[in-house]
Order: sequence, then structure tokens, then C-alpha cells
Amino acid sequence: MKVTLLAFAFLYSICFVKAQEKATYQLQGTLAGVPKNQQGKLFLQRFGSDLPLDSARLEQGHFRFTGTSEGPEIANLFYMNATGERSETLDFYLHPGKINIRARFGQLNQAEIAGSALNTEARSFDKANEIILDSINTLMAAYFEAENAFSQDSFRMDSPARATINTIDASLNKWSAALQTAQVNYVQQHSDRVLSLFKLQSLLKDSSNQQLVSELFGKLTPALQDSPLGQEVQEQLANLKNLKIGDIAPAFALTDTTGHQVKLSDFRGKYVLVDFWASWCVPCRVENEHVQEAYNAFKANGFEVLGVSTDFALSSWKKAVSDDGMTWTNVVDPDGQVSAAYHIKSIPSNYLLDPTGKIIGINLRGDALYETLKNIF
Repeated sequence: MKVTLLAFAFLYSICFVKAQEKATYQLQGTLAGVPKNQQGKLFLQRFGSDLPLDSARLEQGHFRFTGTSEGPEIANLFYMNATGERSETLDFYLHPGKINIRARFGQLNQAEIAGSALNTEARSFDKANEIILDSINTLMAAYFEAENAFSQDSFRMDSPARATINTIDASLNKWSAALQTAQVNYVQQHSDRVLSLFKLQSLLKDSSNQQLVSELFGKLTPALQDSPLGQEVQEQLANLKNLKIGDIAPAFALTDTTGHQVKLSDFRGKYVLVDFWASWCVPCRVENEHVQEAYNAFKANGFEVLGVSTDFALSSWKKAVSDDGMTWTNVVDPDGQVSAAYHIKSIPSNYLLDPTGKIIGINLRGDALYETLKNIF
């Protein structure tokens, strides 16, 4: 029986609406060409998890995983030999039903996937946006290399790697914007597809997209909205509902580098950037240069920065504040309570507030912060 992608989404929607109970998945396939000196296991892992979900040995090149899942989720498949050497990773969507994978050793990330309309649809999206995705992957590889060099230079402000990262970051921003446009277009054109929910979750990684995601989510079919994955998206949006443009930023009080308590309300009457960062975060240390440029240019106009560090090691935090010339107020959030209140999922992240404490900008990085402030002052 041939099932169209539309029928696939519809059948999934029925399952989602009727119940949110776990259903069985069968993941099976072949991994050809494994050398005799590379014998090991295949590991199945949920995306974002540190622990494998399951493992399987090859039987004459064949493998099989069986388990239960509440619905589609992103998973990883990788091979590890007896010495702990790990192969490349195959990212795919794991869901109830049968999924067949055919791969060769050393090329697992290029495996063929059959029996899964969701994975077929995802592959089609990737193929249509191959130039964008390849450009991002190439730039990310260069970024990680520059990050390592910057770290080895002890995050020095005059490190050549800093300039390299800034150049790469500018290109990454361009291609990331192109990918976001492609994701938005896909969701607008496929209001009944499960993949649209995953694209919305991807867009929500940047909290500044919450209004956009809310509008797109509202145009999905009721069945998708009520599905377990749809409910996850709704929960994510609910967590951000008081953190959108126009909302008053949540109040907090933390300790600064001298041990004194600082309240967010202390900055009422001024424009203030609430900037979440950490000493160990390379992108944060690079971004500090841009924050410093904006601060020096507009502090006389009433602009302030309140740095909120997520560091556990206070000595590392204080050293970074000194090394990066962060002359603005810096506080530390070692327990992560303020970061949780602001639903910070990655750093650097920031919120720009007006003199009344209202959010007027989210995640203004690079030149965006300076240009925003220039328009204000």
C-alpha cells in the first residue's frame, strides 16, 4: 500500500488526537563494510540525551531496535567499536512503525532511510536547501576551529582568532537567516505536516521568534496543534508568553563582583541590556567586544548593561570580567534561577529594556545592538 505524505500526516494526527499512549517502533537495517578489526555496536540515542536509548550488535551486517515512543522525535544513530572509537552520526526522526536504514561503514550519516514518510519529507527539505545547509556546516567547522584557537589564546581581546570568529559569524548570520526563511516558508505551505512542528521548534531556539512561531502555529491544522508534539510547542510558547516584545521583564536580584546585591529595578529610568553569558562560552567572549562598543558609545545617553553570568566558578567569572574590560555592572546566577525565569536555553542571550522595564529587543547580537541603540538615541 502506498501512503502519501498527506495521508501519513493525517494518520499520525488521528493517532495523536485519539491518545498519547506510547506505540512500538521497529528500527532495522544493514551496516555494510565493517572491518573485522572494527567490531562493536550500534547505539540509538534521543537527541539531546547523554545516554543511549538502546544498543545492538550486528548479525551478518544486520541490526534491529525495538522500543516504544509517544510520537515522532529526533534521534541519533552511531557506531562504536570495542576501543570506544565513535563513527559519524545519523540524525533522523524516530517514530512508531517500521523504519528501514541501509548504510555503509564510514558513511552512516549518508544512510538511506525507507518506510518513513516523515524522514522522506525531511530529506526533501534538506535537498531543496542543500546550498544553505552545506554553507552553514562548512562555516560551523571553521567556527569551531577558530573557537579552539581563541580558547588557546586565553580569550585575549587582541587574539587574531577573535577577528576570524567575527567574520565567520557574519556569514553564519546570513545563511541562518536564509534557513529561517526556508523553514517559515515550509510551515506556511504545509499546515498539516508533522515536520512543520519540528521546524517551529527549531525556530523557537531563538526566543525572539516567539511571536512569529505563535502566528505560524495558529495556522496549523487542529489535529497537529492538539498532538503531543503540538502541545510541546504550545508549552514552549507559554513559557515565553511574558518575555515577548512589550512585556515587563521579570524582576530579579543577584550579587555583583564585589558581593553587593543588585536589583534589575535599580536600572529603571534607563535603557538596559540584560546580557546572559559565561566565562567559558567562546561566543559570549567574542560578543563582549560588541557589547563594549555599544556601551562606550551610548552610556552617556543613559544606556546601561547588566551582565548576568551563569558561571559556577566565581574566580573564572571575575577574571573574565577583568580580562574583557567589562566595566558595566556584572552579577552572577550560579543556581540558574534567573536564567530559568528568562527561559535561557543558550548563551549568549540578551533582552533590551526601555526605561520602564519593558522589553524592546531580544537577542541583539553583533552590530544589531549598536544599530538599535543608534536609532533610539
